This record gives sequence, C-alpha cells and structure tokens, in this order.
Amino acid sequence: MTKPSLSSSDLSSAAWVLVGMTGNRPALLEMSQGTLALTTKEGRVFEVNVADLTDVTFPWYYFGGGMKLTAAGRHYRISFVRPNGAEMLTARVLEGLGATPFAVLTAVGKITDIGSGRRAGKAWRAALRSVSA
Repeated sequence: MTKPSLSSSDLSSAAWVLVGMTGNRPALLEMSQGTLALTTKEGRVFEVNVADLTDVTFPWYYFGGGMKLTAAGRHYRISFVRPNGAEMLTARVLEGLGATPFAVLTAVGKITDIGSGRRAGKAWRAALRSVSA
C-alpha cells in the first residue's frame, strides 16, 4: 500500500475502485489545490473540486481502509487496502497517463499491508473532513 503523501493541501495514494461484489480496478487517488482526481490504467476517471464531492463517508466496515463518495454525479467505493488478487498500477502505466514524477514514485513505493491502507484512510479522512459526513 502506498504511504500517503501529505503536504499542506496535497495527498496522493494508491487505491482500488471497488466494482460490483468482487471486482476492482487499481487507481491513483490524488488531491491537489482543492481538486480531487482518480486515475486508473484506462485514464482519468474523474477530476472534481473537493467542494463538489457529495456523500463522502468512511464506513466502519472498511475498518478505516476505505471510503465512499459521489463525484460528478457518480458513486464510487474506494479501498486503500489492496484486495486479494488485485492488480497494482505500474510506474510505466502512470507515466503513460501523464502522472507527475511524484505520483510515479508514490505508486512504485507501494506496500500492500492493512496497516498502510488504514493509515491512508486516516489521512484521506482528515483531508476530506470538510466534505465528509
């Protein structure tokens, strides 16, 4: 799992978009200058102003390692703990998506343990406190 990267207003970590009951897609979740963006190997999923997010929750059953949110009218379930058998984004894919060098370093440094995922969830909860329920 990625060690969350945090500056005064920037945060970046590996994440998995949960799809249906058992599916998932590896992603990079980034927040910078009031904008939240989610990128998968297929490309940018969304890029929205943090103030425009709705339904931001950190359900207890994610044990601190995930969140739900609505961005641009679409609901997302996001895990910061790598699901069993899940893919990981590679540096080459991130570079191809135009990710910043910092994002590439963040993704390359992933460690897939539950503790790191929970720390990422805690950092995201703090960063999104103003819009979370």
